[in-house]
Amino acid sequence: MMSSARIGIITIGQSPRSDVLQDFVDALGFLPSFEQTGLLDNLSRGEIAALAPRGPADQTLVTRLRDGTEVKLSERRAVEMLPRAVKDMEQRSVDFMVLFCTGEFPPVESKVPVLYPSAIVGAVVSAILSSRKNDGGRLCIIAPAREQFSMLARKWESSGCDLLFEALSPYISGEPEILDCAGRVARLQCDMVVLDCIGYTEKIRKIFAQATGKPVILPRSLLARVAAEIAAR
Repeated sequence: MMSSARIGIITIGQSPRSDVLQDFVDALGFLPSFEQTGLLDNLSRGEIAALAPRGPADQTLVTRLRDGTEVKLSERRAVEMLPRAVKDMEQRSVDFMVLFCTGEFPPVESKVPVLYPSAIVGAVVSAILSSRKNDGGRLCIIAPAREQFSMLARKWESSGCDLLFEALSPYISGEPEILDCAGRVARLQCDMVVLDCIGYTEKIRKIFAQATGKPVILPRSLLARVAAEIAAR
């Protein structure tokens, strides 16, 4: 099914994000027109390397280049670069924008809505766990890199859950690594699993769901379902 909606996609890596788009469209339920841009588009490898985190106080985001290469990016620099990308996307006459990153970003002023996966996923997890007022349960967060654990502990502390973390790169991990990580998570006996990166796929979600028997939250599909509500005509 086609739609007249025009959606702007912003990635903190390089566009197009062909690795995300098919799952996104499948969850969306229709095929709109897309405009894509990336914070690292048109940058050289040297310029991209200069945007890497500098020291333990500089938090890490993990993303993907156009050729599939995984890169680590300073969260601070990504926050600084996002407003320009939003302004550029506004010029393309999109109905709304989606950010292909689950990092926490301060809202950017825009003439059209901008959907932030971090806010959407956080709200959904809180809603699911809202009945457990005195016992938030055990929440396992899967992140692309171990150095993100302290950042994500602060991000998820408001959930009221006991937090556990595992690292799994969605960009360079093969099936053996995915199965091994899913097995470790199953042994943690968590109540819910959050795959906290837009790079995780529906295939990875299914592996974790089968291994754990618990709800597994996939940001790219949640983002798409909220986008579908906005795009409905």
